[in-house]
Amino acid sequence: MKYAISCLAVVVGAVLVGFAPQLVAADAKPSADATEIAALKARIADLEKRVPAPELGQQMLELQIRHDRLWWAGQAGNWNLAYFMIGELGEALRGIEETNGEAPELQPEKLSQVMPSIMNPAIRTVQQALEKKDKAAFAKAFDQLSASCTACHKVAGADFLQIQRPKTPLLDNLR
Repeated sequence: MKYAISCLAVVVGAVLVGFAPQLVAADAKPSADATEIAALKARIADLEKRVPAPELGQQMLELQIRHDRLWWAGQAGNWNLAYFMIGELGEALRGIEETNGEAPELQPEKLSQVMPSIMNPAIRTVQQALEKKDKAAFAKAFDQLSASCTACHKVAGADFLQIQRPKTPLLDNLR
């Protein structure tokens, strides 16, 4: 019995010795993967530094388009489109906060802090009016949204930028 166990130990040992290079290679693979992942992350970080942040004025123009389309969708009673537009407007605001949150236009305050505190309550009010599919509530919430935009501009020292209900569609190619 001792001989059988000894032989088994020798066989297992020989098998392990035969697999040792593969075990080492398998052990090294995660290390190589980790190195490759770290290199890719560094490359991505380098590329992100090269891509300039979108220009704040361009981002504000997107907000203006969303604001305009929101109004006309609500006036038409197209609640799905209006709800989509308020979502897009909120997404555009988050994009501004993320990419231009430290914009020099607002220093020493941070746009990434001022904008959500002013705009998020107004967006929620519009969303609530849209859920009710109530044109009068929508119009009132829209006017509050517009006033919030103007208030944010005022904080930024651009109180000459006053946002209101559109009188004519900015773009009339979306039904």
